Amino acid sequence: MKILLTGATGFLGRRVTAFLAERGHELRVLHRPQSRVEAIAPFASSFVEGVVTDPLAVTRAADGMDAIVHMAADLSHWKRHRDRIFRTNVTGTRVVAEAAKTAGVPRLLHVSSVAAVGYADAGSAVTENSPNNFVPLRLVYHESKRLAEEEAFDAIRYGVAVVVVNPGVLYGPRDLTHPFGHTMLELAAGRIPGHPTGGVSVTDVDDAASGIVAALERGRSGERYLLTGHNMSYREIFAEQARAVGVEYRGRAIPAALLRAAAHIFELRARVTGGEPRLTPDNAKIAPLNMWYDCSKATRELGYRYRPLSDTMERMVRAYKEQHLLP
Repeated sequence: MKILLTGATGFLGRRVTAFLAERGHELRVLHRPQSRVEAIAPFASSFVEGVVTDPLAVTRAADGMDAIVHMAADLSHWKRHRDRIFRTNVTGTRVVAEAAKTAGVPRLLHVSSVAAVGYADAGSAVTENSPNNFVPLRLVYHESKRLAEEEAFDAIRYGVAVVVVNPGVLYGPRDLTHPFGHTMLELAAGRIPGHPTGGVSVTDVDDAASGIVAALERGRSGERYLLTGHNMSYREIFAEQARAVGVEYRGRAIPAALLRAAAHIFELRARVTGGEPRLTPDNAKIAPLNMWYDCSKATRELGYRYRPLSDTMERMVRAYKEQHLLP
């Protein structure tokens, strides 16, 4: 297939690009002028400069394509950036969906997030059909991802086959030029004194990328697929990472009220210094929640699998040692 990719230079996007190229697909990448494309240059046949909110640029890039894989997103959780987040996540997805219709692209795969699904308030893992109980919390990033899915699915009315995937929290060797460094390195340095009381679903980035390729090739139009993995508490995750780097994690649970107070301090500091707060008020809201998911639908229909977490941790340690970031 001839495939247009957005968000191909991101942490997940780089792996998806490589996996699609390995399967013989011809790739065109839409990227922002300031994006660095060196890492994916060997895998794409052409590059188009433009932003996902520009209808003309996206439609030109989509011309002649068999499918679009839309991964571009603003990952901020700070309400101060609400307009920017909604412009990229919601308006950008609308533009991509309309470009698929205008350019006659028959298939659109929208890479969403578990943030658009809900959390496990009753203790059981969330499925694709669970009610979205994030909505009452008024979380800016989560709401943008929910609305973005609606924009993507709307293209079905115009004859476009639309599939949505929802990855969990992604782990794997990161590009550490990213503003959010990995907690593994901070644990190794003893800089994390405690953990939130909730939990998340941890997914290896390569497993999520493989699931995205499978969803593009075999996913059913109108369906969403959870590409999640190990449902764990934050304490378990931190302890597993600490064990991988050869230290013992002795942090204590941080009460929700303390997290909210810390988020307020980080937010005030960010307003003075610029940049993104390390912990936003929205982050503090979700930290006590169990964001656990059931990926059995993706397993059944896409052949999705996720590896043991110890394998992911070993791969991360090896990569960070090669970069001389760990002894």
